[in-house]
Amino acid sequence: MFTRRILFASVLCLAVFAGVQADEAAVKALQGKWGNDGSDGFDATWTFTDNKLEANVNGNVYKAEFKLDSGAKPNATMDITITESPDGQGENKVGKAIYKLEGEKLVLCVSMPGQDRPTEFSTIDEVQYKFELKKK
Repeated sequence: MFTRRILFASVLCLAVFAGVQADEAAVKALQGKWGNDGSDGFDATWTFTDNKLEANVNGNVYKAEFKLDSGAKPNATMDITITESPDGQGENKVGKAIYKLEGEKLVLCVSMPGQDRPTEFSTIDEVQYKFELKKK
């Protein structure tokens, strides 16, 4: 019985460690500047530095910290905690997101703070917004 507990604990630790490594790799893959061409109604530039994010959307600059769960199913997730917002009203609020990274293309769908995490990559005004960004 004791041996099974040790084995179970070891497997659990390895699974957690593997998840942390996967998230670190995902954070590394996001580093740098991403932007769109504005054809989807948004002029957006997102800059990832370590676990920090600066998002400029239609001239409004938001600063945030983000946390990834690259192993979440059916889509990888990102929690975005706003640290600075244009109107000063968004600080410490969390936008929940799903994302997929396809080489030089990053697709995100971000909920407004207080809304549920998106389940699909689509825009629903005042609820969630989809961004298709390319590495710059």
